[in-house]
Amino acid sequence: MASLIIVVSLLNLAHGVKALALSSRSVAVGSSKSSEVTSHRFDFTLSTMATMGSIEFEYCENNPFVGTACSAPPGLSLSGVALGAQSGETGFSVDGSSTANKVVLTRPSILATPTAVSYTLTNAVNPSENNKTVYVRISTFSTVDGTGPRTDSGAVVFSTASGISVDGFVPPYLTLCVGVTVDLTCQSASGTQLDFGEFSTKQTRSLTSQFAAATNDPGGYSMFVAGPTMTSGSNIIPALATSSSSQIGKSQFGMNLRANSNPSVGSDSAGVGTAVPTAGFAVPNQFSFNNQIVALSPLSTEFNRFTASYIVNISPSQSPGIYNTTLTYIATAAF
Repeated sequence: MASLIIVVSLLNLAHGVKALALSSRSVAVGSSKSSEVTSHRFDFTLSTMATMGSIEFEYCENNPFVGTACSAPPGLSLSGVALGAQSGETGFSVDGSSTANKVVLTRPSILATPTAVSYTLTNAVNPSENNKTVYVRISTFSTVDGTGPRTDSGAVVFSTASGISVDGFVPPYLTLCVGVTVDLTCQSASGTQLDFGEFSTKQTRSLTSQFAAATNDPGGYSMFVAGPTMTSGSNIIPALATSSSSQIGKSQFGMNLRANSNPSVGSDSAGVGTAVPTAGFAVPNQFSFNNQIVALSPLSTEFNRFTASYIVNISPSQSPGIYNTTLTYIATAAF
């Protein structure tokens, strides 16, 4: 709750008295909310060089005129007020003559000089009505209990206000895009098919696709690749269950998410996010395919773009046919 500071410069508020006006008067309330337990800080400048033994703060709803009848603001309570801070003229404490709408600060009567002073009353309970104007009449006395003629006086004013609730909603999101190529922030993605062409027992065939993802889930996300190995009817090209190198002349299908030199294919991830390839897909020139998590971030993350490199080798005994597979990329988050 932000502090409400109202500085009021009322003309001579002494009504029917000869006290001089306190100058540079202001009040700052810690909270303007009705019925709130809060602090009220008063700043003013003494006008008279005179003996001072007490200061009176009288809270009224009807007018600011010192010395006239005062109506207490409904719901206001000063019974638990304490003096939290004081400066300028010090040595004060809360006097026992204080009431539900009046606080008297007391000290041994000593000479006070015209100077800027400040007093903070804590544990004050604001009036219970919203948009309620409260006048605080301030008077100084030579006596120690707020009785007798006033030396200086004046008034300040503040108002209670209903609380303004400000809220908003940050929706959870998990963004994923997959394609032959994708934009780093998933603004675009193109292509859904790859063609190895004719397999060879003397050369590794390779292709790439890309995916990018980001999430504000505090637990991050996990990326799965689901699907079978390359098949042609009942014939298969065996998937690499564990990380292995590309071996020409041996039937194998695998992938990783790194830049490789054997064969020369792929690239490392891009972006400022925290996602990384998992162990089976994070070593250059090592490939696997086992329907497991291929990349993850342990916390909320900006976008990373990964390039998936796929390799196929076949042995001389590999059965002929048109081999294919459909791979599905699945990102999961907890939220």
